[in-house]
Amino acid sequence: MKELAIVLPYIRDDYVKRCIETLYKYTNNFYLIGVDQTVNGYYDKRFHLYLRPFRNLGFAKAANEGIIHAKRWGIPYIGVLNDDTEFMHKDWWQGVKDEFATDPKILCVNPESPRVPLWGYGRDHGEYLDIIKYKENFTDEDWQYLLAGNYEDLDTRYPREAIPDAFPRTKRGVIDGIAMWFPIFRREFFDKVGLFSEHYYPGGGEDYDLNARAYSCAWPIEREECDDNYHYRLVSSMKSWVWHHWGQSKDRASELPKELKMFDEDLRWNNLDYHWPPELNGGKSVDPWGHRDDNGVRRPLKRIKDPLDVIPL
Repeated sequence: MKELAIVLPYIRDDYVKRCIETLYKYTNNFYLIGVDQTVNGYYDKRFHLYLRPFRNLGFAKAANEGIIHAKRWGIPYIGVLNDDTEFMHKDWWQGVKDEFATDPKILCVNPESPRVPLWGYGRDHGEYLDIIKYKENFTDEDWQYLLAGNYEDLDTRYPREAIPDAFPRTKRGVIDGIAMWFPIFRREFFDKVGLFSEHYYPGGGEDYDLNARAYSCAWPIEREECDDNYHYRLVSSMKSWVWHHWGQSKDRASELPKELKMFDEDLRWNNLDYHWPPELNGGKSVDPWGHRDDNGVRRPLKRIKDPLDVIPL
């Protein structure tokens, strides 16, 4: 029995080739499920299962289609991989397992990426800071540098104005909440929390929604008080790293000729207030940690159930 299944929804065949190449270079004992949403089709013989929908399903539904197969196979860990991601080192998977072992509440681990989007530090979308420079082949020394978390030398490698004051020169441990270039879930996550909400299309919003469902103590059973027995953790871990190019897939689909109709614009949807109405949550909109502060008391945010939800049994 293999211990890991990786679901790979992809819409551009240029980045996915490198993604698969580096995956096989640095990974053993896994299944790869391809969900091909490219315009002309792209097949790789190394897929263990290849799905070719008749139209673009969007990220959430494409991911779910692969997850359902992996879950039926009984695979203990299931990852969902962005097609503009590359693997850097043979120890990436051991690092993920080491992070899972630190806390039974952790149901999902996302490796960190050396490319940091600076919009989180008040800069424009599309500005990045690379902790190390991109290479086709990273070294053991690169890997150890990333694991150590001492990045003070950034000030000698970049102009002062290129590094926001808030950017940490030292990093340690994990970040609660994940960006989803490569979330790796324990199989039981989908029984406790559910799959991605298929209402979100073509991508965006489903990540906040899934984070908030995992952290809220009022999903899928409504509760007025926080109960730590129903509070799970999704973390980004410095014990493992992959290179994520950021936005080279979905965000650049607009570069393709309009007549190819990569996405169905009539289906475009991203409305977190619909699922997490402020009127049910003390006037608060959703946040990825699924709670609000009510005069110093933590209250779980409440979410409405949606016909397009895949709700745990």
